[in-house]
Amino acid sequence: MRVIKRYTNRKLYDTEDSRYVTLDEIAAMVKDGQDVQIVDNRSGDDLTEVTLAQILFEEQKKQNTRMPLGLLRDLIRTSGETITDFLQRRVAQPVQSFKQEAERRVDQIVRRSESTVEEKARHVREFFTTTQRSMDELQKKLDDGFRSVLASTPGLRKQVETLRSRVEEFETWLKRAQPEEREDDPSEGEDR
Repeated sequence: MRVIKRYTNRKLYDTEDSRYVTLDEIAAMVKDGQDVQIVDNRSGDDLTEVTLAQILFEEQKKQNTRMPLGLLRDLIRTSGETITDFLQRRVAQPVQSFKQEAERRVDQIVRRSESTVEEKARHVREFFTTTQRSMDELQKKLDDGFRSVLASTPGLRKQVETLRSRVEEFETWLKRAQPEEREDDPSEGEDR
């Protein structure tokens, strides 16, 4: 753990390299995967969270692409909540709900007894096309929304990678659930 002391004049002193550092240098350390702890030189209070939040603020001012406003509002509203809880509520639960809805819709389509086999196949193809489009949009939102959080919080990378693998498993599950297309029916090509 690299200890950075913060003095009353707001200067930051790296005790490992025995030199003063800037917020940008601390941000670079964090991005490189180093664990840093910022402590008040006089009181010994841990100022790491406050300093990292200040770094996020400064980086947001510099960038053309910013964190989504809704994400920032939610972070402020849930100030007592851990990032893990926040990600669980904002990402994992919606993905689980989406998966359950997908399963429900597939069951609904399969159970329609009045539909012919061709109608069922068309409904399933339409559903999977819509589902893939929704998954692509969800993936883009996830990538955009967490790119900046991941850049500043190395501990979340593993959790997000786990979530990403679950989404990939769900996509694989969806692909396996699609019915095989029949090559002997020329009318199916027109529906695509």
